[in-house]
Amino acid sequence: MKKVFALFVCVGLLLSSSLAYAQSTKIGSVDLQRIIRESKRAIKERDVVQKRADELTKEISKKQEELKALKESLEKKASMLSEQARRDQEKEYQQKAREYEWLVKDSREEMQKKEQEMLAKLLKSINTVVNKLGEEGNYTLIVAASIVAYAPDELDITDQVIKAFDAAKE
Repeated sequence: MKKVFALFVCVGLLLSSSLAYAQSTKIGSVDLQRIIRESKRAIKERDVVQKRADELTKEISKKQEELKALKESLEKKASMLSEQARRDQEKEYQQKAREYEWLVKDSREEMQKKEQEMLAKLLKSINTVVNKLGEEGNYTLIVAASIVAYAPDELDITDQVIKAFDAAKE
């Protein structure tokens, strides 16, 4: 009988301590994609990257037009040119075509690098803000919403993070 009573006391203590721990646990979740999509700072960063992408697109279009004009000129003059002059023009066209391909490849790589750098910078800054909010709000755990199968809306602190992220100095 004493053993049964002792067992009930132990179980009761375990339950009460786990309930007390559960009551002091504060969990939050953040939607990182939404922060990157909606925060003013992230939009500003994306605009800078987009501006560079637009510049590169214009440069590529200009080179493409030059290449097209050179090809048309070569086709029109081909019958009037000597064999050597035609070969020289074709060689020039092929060189410009290679330069165009290199420009497209380099531009694509530059943009991928800029986007990765921007994303890394944003995520680092967001993480700093989340850590600060976690400490100030006495959170036990804040998780990314993308890795959680289910979380009630009450745990979502994304709006708070967006406000703090936009207010924080870069």
